[in-house]
Amino acid sequence: MAESDERTRLLTNENRPQYSFNSSIARERKKRVKQFQCLLCGIFLCCIIVALIVSIVFSINVTFDDGTASNNSTNETAPVEIFNILMSQTWPLKDEEIKNITSNDSSQWKAALLFGSKELDKKDNIELNTPTLPVDTPSYRHQKVTPTSIKALQLSRIGYLEEYGAKYMHRNGSKGAIMKICPNVTSNYLDEFCQKSTITCNELQRYRSFDGTCNNLKNPDKFGTSFRPFRRAIAADYGDGISSPRVSKSGQPLPTARTVSLIVHRPFYRDDVKFSVMLAVWGQFVDHDITATALSKGSNGSSISCCGDQSTIHPECFPVIIDKDDPLMKDNVTCMEFVRSAPTPTCCLGSRQQMNQVTAFIDGSVIYGVEHSLVSSLRTMQGGTLKMYVTKDNRTLLPVSQNVNDGCNREDARKKGEYCFEAGDSRSNENLHLTSMHTIWARHHNNIANNLSRINPHWNDEQIFQETRKIIGAQMQHITYKEFLPILLGPEIMKSFNLYPQKTGNFQSYNDSVDATIANNFATAAFRFAHTIIPGLMKFLANDSKSPEFIEMHKMLFNPFKLYEPGEMDRALRGAVNTNIEANDPFFTNELKQHLFERDEEKNNTKTKRYGLDLVSLNIQRGRDHGLPGYVEWRSHCGFKKPETFSDFSYDMDEYSLSNIKSLYRDVEDVDLYTGALSEKPLNGSILGPTLTCLILDQFIRLKYGDRYWYENPNEEIGFNPRQLDEIRKTTLAKIICDNSDNVTHIQPRVMERISQNNDNIPCEKIPRMNLTYWKDNLRKIPMGDNQMDVKTSQSNDIHIS
Repeated sequence: MAESDERTRLLTNENRPQYSFNSSIARERKKRVKQFQCLLCGIFLCCIIVALIVSIVFSINVTFDDGTASNNSTNETAPVEIFNILMSQTWPLKDEEIKNITSNDSSQWKAALLFGSKELDKKDNIELNTPTLPVDTPSYRHQKVTPTSIKALQLSRIGYLEEYGAKYMHRNGSKGAIMKICPNVTSNYLDEFCQKSTITCNELQRYRSFDGTCNNLKNPDKFGTSFRPFRRAIAADYGDGISSPRVSKSGQPLPTARTVSLIVHRPFYRDDVKFSVMLAVWGQFVDHDITATALSKGSNGSSISCCGDQSTIHPECFPVIIDKDDPLMKDNVTCMEFVRSAPTPTCCLGSRQQMNQVTAFIDGSVIYGVEHSLVSSLRTMQGGTLKMYVTKDNRTLLPVSQNVNDGCNREDARKKGEYCFEAGDSRSNENLHLTSMHTIWARHHNNIANNLSRINPHWNDEQIFQETRKIIGAQMQHITYKEFLPILLGPEIMKSFNLYPQKTGNFQSYNDSVDATIANNFATAAFRFAHTIIPGLMKFLANDSKSPEFIEMHKMLFNPFKLYEPGEMDRALRGAVNTNIEANDPFFTNELKQHLFERDEEKNNTKTKRYGLDLVSLNIQRGRDHGLPGYVEWRSHCGFKKPETFSDFSYDMDEYSLSNIKSLYRDVEDVDLYTGALSEKPLNGSILGPTLTCLILDQFIRLKYGDRYWYENPNEEIGFNPRQLDEIRKTTLAKIICDNSDNVTHIQPRVMERISQNNDNIPCEKIPRMNLTYWKDNLRKIPMGDNQMDVKTSQSNDIHIS
């Protein structure tokens, strides 16, 4: 009998023979069955894996795990139709006419203005007990980055008085829609803004005024000038018809701006590999050249706190409310600081308007300022140059600011002798890239001024300064319309509306009936689209381009001190031209949504923990503060079909953004312009959707067609001769960076686009440079009795000065 082993049955009721081996046939059969089963399992598993991969890829492109949508698809079914609609409009678009009535009742006018004066006194008394913001806080820095000049502060007081005068007028006799009530009586408050212009303009004046006056000879102190109201393309939509922030069509409050930010504008990171961060840098630089909204301040220029002591609430407060489900509520944060934009005076009593403190024209005011006192403070008054600070290693930076309350200067930096900077625009310290751009252009001004002084030694300081400023403004216009706008609008629209710079000759379409004034919607919503393309991490690159350093974006805010270190500006510039932007869509980096103006030491200090601001919430809130009508009204203004239901949005928005919007807003007409426009799919050849394309196109048409000093205009007395114009057309932002950085030696020619086969890194010397010898005066000596006199003559064809 066979011996027992591990295969022997312990219990058995049958006698069976014990074999010393199994059948080979049976073993083979079992083996093949197992192989077949494994094959089937493998095929099934592969199918599952493939399906999983496809679903993940699809979800990356379409939706996140929280249900939020990506907006990477373009509006491919609509471009022809949308383009045809745009082409069928009369450009620039006609602004909506606001009805007005004339009042001859002097007693009513007197009573209305007296009521406004009393309300202004009340505001001043409230400010005696209203707390100000702590200096070293994100909210204080935010208020500092929206500056209000002394002149704007004074004007805003009249605007506030008028606002309450309008409320008195409409409360006492006016019925129906709010209209402008214009005086037919004398008023000390309104006469300055109602009487026809008394400015005398010289139409052959060679140089622009600093404040934009006399650009338009028919409206010399209105079209495009500084310290005037933004232009209203559509009548304001205020809760009370006059000044209170916009509300739902039902009369109920709109969803809080913070909730819209959290639900619709969630964080998502998707690069646009075609364009560089320099696109956003230039966009901000140009934006600061043409817009500067005045913010409400205390009567002495102090900041206003809205989330502190609730017993005394300032009438200009409009804080962002934090909902109960907001993550900030776990730390008992119920309110985000927000102060309304300052009101501006107008001739008539009507709805509240906001003030632009700078000129509308692309004229370099961001470098020089718009008030004579500021311009003079930035000049050396020698050789037409600007003041600069010289570092220990003999580099030039912007002049320093020693104002400890500017929201930028820091104690630890001051101990090292490092300060923030001063420029023609007080926002120059907002981020390191912007400060670098200011520095580049101030250096560029001085380089041009020094060369003009050498070429024309008989020119005095004023002539050199003004001629340099004129060239700088022309170069800024050329870069904006040659390199920047085509990315925003696409080549087809640029060509169709004659927005590209001329290749030869002059631009012949200046129209003095075109009002170049910046639209309220442009400054408050449309041109803020660029916030969505800012990445959370900024790259810094050394010369070798192989050792990148990445810095969180919020650490660059109000932190220009790296510029004191040799090589750091070059690393920042190289990083900007070598970092992808984020895709233009409804989604934002958390650097802007959670950490705006935050400093790490404040965040980590448990005793005084302070949270960064949410820029998206602030942008939405600003639109409501300004009474911007809802998104659907702007669609209609542009000539597109006005949506009547949420399903009408599906043509231009992806379903996930639309779903989030629908979950928050009660009515299709409630959707904010900023949220609706950013949620549109971009058009082919552009990074913008239809509504943003329309609103930005309209403004830049006005800035070109409505600028008498546009650099390509044919009048040589105030413009440039043909050869000078040819030299200005050589301008590229790449060359200006090359010539005015410390040691950038290689760069791609189109710096707002990423490096590619057709835009590769090349040595700086291969990029064309403007030849200033065409600005040389030809002087011929003419006998005058016993003396000789230098007389300027036409330039010869063979001028060559090294």
